[in-house]
Amino acid sequence: MNNINQEFTQKWNDNDIINIMNQISNRFNRNIDQDEIESIKMNTLWKCILKYDADRGTKFTSYLYQQLSYAYKNKVKKKNREYNCTSNMEKVDTNQLSHRKYYDATDGLDPSCTLLLNQRYLHNMTMKEIGKANGYSRETARRKLKKAVETCKNSCEH
Repeated sequence: MNNINQEFTQKWNDNDIINIMNQISNRFNRNIDQDEIESIKMNTLWKCILKYDADRGTKFTSYLYQQLSYAYKNKVKKKNREYNCTSNMEKVDTNQLSHRKYYDATDGLDPSCTLLLNQRYLHNMTMKEIGKANGYSRETARRKLKKAVETCKNSCEH
């Protein structure tokens, strides 16, 4: 186990590995919180160290790239299922969404819902930042935002 810990530390500090992980992470940082990104990077690197087989003829960095891409894609899919909507606001880049449509969608909502939606989609705050700004945990921020998105969807449907 000590050898695996040493290998993890060595790879975690390797510039090539860091660059690969950051390159992939940058593609998903709008959809996944920064602490979740770090967790996915660590877990995937650990799993790759345990499962990598050099006899297959693949470089470790290629294997890591593939596994990390899968991990991020699965996390995004899980978040989309969690919000139970394929066309939900989580997938919409608010820069592409006209501000007028956004404000029309949030008009008339409870001020606390509007605040959460603005923090997440207009100010691109993470769940941790939203929680800290409002005095509660990241998980509570996630639950409240989920509820705010549902409220917004329901008000748009009626």
